[in-house]
Amino acid sequence: MKAQSRFPDELLLNEPDRRARLIREFYQQYGESRPNGYYAWGRQHEEAKTAFYRKSLESNDHDERSLGVDVGCQGGVLINFVDLISWVGVDIDQLALQAAREGGVVCCEMDFTSAIGFHDESFDAVMMTEVLEHLPYPSITVREVHRILKKKMGSTYVGSVPLDYHLHRRWKVLRGKRLSGEQTHVHHFSFRELDRLLSYYFERVEYLPLSGTAARHPKLNLPYNLFVRDIAWAASSPRQDVGRWEVVGKDLI
Repeated sequence: MKAQSRFPDELLLNEPDRRARLIREFYQQYGESRPNGYYAWGRQHEEAKTAFYRKSLESNDHDERSLGVDVGCQGGVLINFVDLISWVGVDIDQLALQAAREGGVVCCEMDFTSAIGFHDESFDAVMMTEVLEHLPYPSITVREVHRILKKKMGSTYVGSVPLDYHLHRRWKVLRGKRLSGEQTHVHHFSFRELDRLLSYYFERVEYLPLSGTAARHPKLNLPYNLFVRDIAWAASSPRQDVGRWEVVGKDLI
């Protein structure tokens, strides 16, 4: 046996859109099993998130002159709830885009599994609700969010994720169960990892526990890493100069 004298280029696919198409088809098939209507899916703390996001936007002096993008707009529900500023939405899920347009949201299709296809410093605000856990490289995604946000004190990044390393989930794994039963969740956050990631790119980060013992009993000041199941954040004041992101280690679980 000997090595090939040339690489067989004729075997390579010339299909630049293949990745986005496969993801789009997956979500289309996944969506066929979903009930019709956003709330048939089950509520996800929309009222709490809306109040928290609006408070952050207002405190950073945003109004109808500000432009925001909802990355993974999921039918435009949070755009219509939060309102306050001028919003556009992007998603790769055709059913989500159809629902958003029916709700009066200006939106377009975009594959944001790694890069986010907007120019530098395009937006005053970015919203990403229940999205980061569906993406393979959140550190790349948050760096892209930082890139497309205007570098001014009031620029704001709001969003939410489930936290998968609370005590209940840890006990679940010890009993031989999966960390998460949701097949579209490809990244599992601890609070420490999330906080380190957001604080690396933003001067100010605030959190709102949405579920878990710490959310039910805030006066106990329980540690978020062990006692919060779902959390929302409001990050503002993007850092002007950020260096290389260090890959997170096991110490952040």
